[in-house]
Amino acid sequence: MPFHIDVHLLEASYQASTLDRGRAEWPPHPYRLFCALVSVADPDDPVQDAALTWLEQQPPPTVRVPARSMEAAEPRQAWVPVNATERAKPGHAVLPGRTNGGKPKAWPQRTLAEPEISFVWPHSPTPDDAAALRLLASRVAYLGRASGQALLTTSLTNDETAPKEGPWQEWIPAGPNVENAQYLRAPYPGFLRALRTAHTQGQRAFQQARPHPYQLAGTIPEPPQETAMDGPYADLLTFAFPHGSSLAAPLALAVTSSLRSKVSGMLDRAGHDVEAMIAVHGHKPPGDQRGVCAFLAMPFVGHRHADGRLRGVGVALPRDLDPAHRKALLAVLLRLDGGLRKLTVPTQPRPLSLAYVPAGDLGPSMLQAVRSERWTAASTEWSTALPMVLDFFPKRNGAGIEASVAASCVLAGLPEPASVEVLRSGGFLPGAPDLPGHALRRKPEERPLPGRHVRIRFPRPVSGPVIVGSKKNFGLGLCVPTRPREAAA
Repeated sequence: MPFHIDVHLLEASYQASTLDRGRAEWPPHPYRLFCALVSVADPDDPVQDAALTWLEQQPPPTVRVPARSMEAAEPRQAWVPVNATERAKPGHAVLPGRTNGGKPKAWPQRTLAEPEISFVWPHSPTPDDAAALRLLASRVAYLGRASGQALLTTSLTNDETAPKEGPWQEWIPAGPNVENAQYLRAPYPGFLRALRTAHTQGQRAFQQARPHPYQLAGTIPEPPQETAMDGPYADLLTFAFPHGSSLAAPLALAVTSSLRSKVSGMLDRAGHDVEAMIAVHGHKPPGDQRGVCAFLAMPFVGHRHADGRLRGVGVALPRDLDPAHRKALLAVLLRLDGGLRKLTVPTQPRPLSLAYVPAGDLGPSMLQAVRSERWTAASTEWSTALPMVLDFFPKRNGAGIEASVAASCVLAGLPEPASVEVLRSGGFLPGAPDLPGHALRRKPEERPLPGRHVRIRFPRPVSGPVIVGSKKNFGLGLCVPTRPREAAA
């Protein structure tokens, strides 16, 4: 069975440069992975040595990378302490706050559509070697530069294709006479001993590497899907909070209420008749079936380290929005006076800055939670990132709650679900927050309808965003497209 070492980068960027430092190294060289494993190994542990020796004696691995990647427009910069091991008096390396030459260093980086890289060997190790390699992989903190923090896992699989959502590229070892081969540094028999000898002699690891020809085998496409059904929203504009900023999930309604007020105020200052823009304020006369805008707070969910905190906001425009109103909304959100750049949020002493995230943006600073594609990709299965507020009170014994959720889907302009699952507490997605009762009501006098996390399966794929429940216009009931393996909490 093929042996995998999968690398999950904590940012969607790979930070390592070519030997001439002129551009980012791509695809990642297998020797970097081997060096990372050696760096965390105990040189006096014969079991770990045996596992590393087995790995170096294998043929060079296949390297699987996201097909959508590009050289970052700006290099990564950071302050770096001076490397000094022997000095007569203290230097920068031992004095806090001192930097290398008084200016940050810069290095190229590659921006990725997905923060995943896989190295695949055709043969499986013995159980002892597999256990040792699993332990070493769990100790590795980064791949490439130390700023490229990562989580490494190992696995054995019968599946010869990439076990991830695509599209992905496969780089495979090539023969010596292949035209247009790309040379990647890879482990070889004796590499472990060479690295340790070089370390004792003060030499560099890259001086011990040997290039091996690789060729691009092709792109593993995304699996074919059924034709997706249009959802009730045509556009989703998303805005990220500053890097490192987030808000607690119970503030979701307060944040989206503030966002609606902000957008209405921007339209009013631009000279538009906001009272006539029903899609913005949402107060429809009885019998009016037109869609209204949804104002969203976007939580970080669905990842093993997800915390459910809000990382940005969004505005979803209904598919039947009046063209003139759509034009006005896009103008104030994106262009007039710089667009939507600030938002006043309860509990925050000053307004939060907002940065527009264009569709398809691969910038490493943009968390997946704030990319519009995260919420709009067509899927047959959707799970709530924020609990939905039921449109109706369930019966005392809880019977009929699934039917109530199905009815909410139809009210939201979605097809009737094929199946519905409802949780009394907790969520289907890692990090999906439970919200207290007061966080499910915009006003104290509102009916205290219960909130639930749900999973909905439609008969055919539906494009997002998918938002259900009585507070859908304010972002509660916001769903994420999921697959069974992702939805396991």
